Amino acid sequence: MKRKTTQLLNCLLFIAFVSLAEAQQIYSNGPLSTGISSNSGALAPAGYTWSELQSETGNTTEANSLAGAGGIYTADEVNSVINTDDFVVPVGQVWNLNSVDVFVYQTTYTGTVPPVDQMRVQIFNGDPQFGGVPIAGNLTANVIDLPNSNDAQMLRIFNTTTPAPGIAIGSVRKIWKIRGTISATLPSGTYWVVYQLHSTNDDRSFFPPVTIPGTRGLAGWNAKQNVLASNAPGQQLGWAPLVDDGTPTTAPDFPLDFPFVINGTVTLGLSENSLQANVLVYPNPVKNQLFVVVPNGVNLYSCEISDNSGRVVKSLQSPNPVLEIDVADLSTGNYFLKLQSDNGMAVKKFIKE
Repeated sequence: MKRKTTQLLNCLLFIAFVSLAEAQQIYSNGPLSTGISSNSGALAPAGYTWSELQSETGNTTEANSLAGAGGIYTADEVNSVINTDDFVVPVGQVWNLNSVDVFVYQTTYTGTVPPVDQMRVQIFNGDPQFGGVPIAGNLTANVIDLPNSNDAQMLRIFNTTTPAPGIAIGSVRKIWKIRGTISATLPSGTYWVVYQLHSTNDDRSFFPPVTIPGTRGLAGWNAKQNVLASNAPGQQLGWAPLVDDGTPTTAPDFPLDFPFVINGTVTLGLSENSLQANVLVYPNPVKNQLFVVVPNGVNLYSCEISDNSGRVVKSLQSPNPVLEIDVADLSTGNYFLKLQSDNGMAVKKFIKE
């Protein structure tokens, strides 16, 4: 093992990073605004635009039916819903996240401040439905940033012309941008943002899907929802695609995406190597002592072990490049080791015997 480790360390090319910008919007998953004029020609109130449900270009008989999807939790956690959608960090980049913005409305709400008071955010490395690993955040802490949550200056309306005669405009669905803070350093790869909100009045609120004029949905859109069991608070029933059933009910179904914005900074990697690819964890499965070796010159500043639920069970600050972690006290099962460094982040799965 020592010889393999030496060979691994000797062949590494290390990453140098160049900062591109101060914290700012670095990614948007899609638009919501459809303009100041509705399909029927009605103008939006001053300072606002419409977010109007769509029909396919040239189709005058079928339209979207879903104005907004669930994604809130109540005080008793019954019938709550978790939303998720994916994003990609390009090859050669590292994203340093500090917050995520999502969009929500509460029908007939007329207040001047957002109608929500809590937000939960989590980042998964990979699809949470198919073995994705939680690497940042959790679904217990309230991380809402109310001072930076505000009126998005859009009003959600149904299609005003399709199917004929369309639906009359009702300006009762004001869309709000809600920000949640989260810290994560993400090398290139595919990630999923998972989130929930809580309405101030403990009632329902809704998340409008991505809306693009002339299309009901696009191939590759893949938002998902996870509904919690109504008879067992906290028990997940499983992920399912977010789909628009259409109006009328005979209309074909279309996949949907959730709009969200990621804020932070971007750095450029000058090598294709990453901590994820080059960290060494052994033995696996493990009974007592878990050894972790990272490339020479990489500075670790935190190490966490979490269980399948995302609960952190061990934490080390400013660990050494070669770690010997006592895991004898952990229960048998699957665990995730998350390492944060100046060379990015790595998450490794291991089994405790």
